[in-house]
Amino acid sequence: MKYQRLHIRVPASGDAILLERGDVKVEASVINVSVGGLCITAPSHLIDKQEYQVQIITPSHGNIRFSGFPVYQTFESIGIKITSIEKDQLRIIYQIVGNFQLTDDFIKYVDQRDIIHDWLVDESGEDIAITFETEKEKDT
Repeated sequence: MKYQRLHIRVPASGDAILLERGDVKVEASVINVSVGGLCITAPSHLIDKQEYQVQIITPSHGNIRFSGFPVYQTFESIGIKITSIEKDQLRIIYQIVGNFQLTDDFIKYVDQRDIIHDWLVDESGEDIAITFETEKEKDT
């Protein structure tokens, strides 16, 4: 499952439950979140690639619910892409991301994880050349 992120992900903590037709399929811990999805760690087991109802239980923001499907998984973690979410639930995720981006830890986080590089690669993982041209000042 190759997947490239579009949104900045930030550290988060809480419990996650993945439900299939109302039955609990996976219990895990949240390690990061973005407006596009989340990553959970220590899943109780691997899951099929299908849509699940996801519930995140956070100490600071309460419960967040959405639908999503796994875009990658290992024995240690599972990445879930959001496929459907209510506006009020998405607003909570924006608050979590926005609050973290206002901290000094955000700059360290960007630097440590080379996040800028993640944004500057194409779908096949090749670097995209970026240049900035400036207009020379004209003599007046």
